[in-house]
Amino acid sequence: MRKGPVPADGRSAQETETPTELLFLRCTWCGTATIRRSSCPACWSAELVTERSEGVGVVAPRRTTAADRDALWPVRMKEGFVVRCRVTGPPHAVRPGVQVRLAGSSAAVAGERTVRGELLVRPCVEAPLDGWIRDAG
Repeated sequence: MRKGPVPADGRSAQETETPTELLFLRCTWCGTATIRRSSCPACWSAELVTERSEGVGVVAPRRTTAADRDALWPVRMKEGFVVRCRVTGPPHAVRPGVQVRLAGSSAAVAGERTVRGELLVRPCVEAPLDGWIRDAG
């Protein structure tokens, strides 16, 4: 993952956000996509080439409790590999099956719960509130 320099002129991280590149590895033998591996998980070949991801994926189910809503989510990227990301957006929009796009890395985001170097993704489509929540007030 590469990120451009963050200006020190007082602008917010969102105003200065530069596109983040998510790099992954593809096996030259079988075409399997992986991330952070020294060999292919399918055929064990060591001949891997680096490619750039389009940055689009789908949130996958996770194996944590509902109380752990700030945890990272597994995201299956369009190229076929899975990476753990922090999904930004309203809590009702963060669920399995939602299409997301790479938004950056937490190195440039100030927050209490973010850790430097986490990938941040945001939903591609704004999720409306359910009717019973919208009409409750």
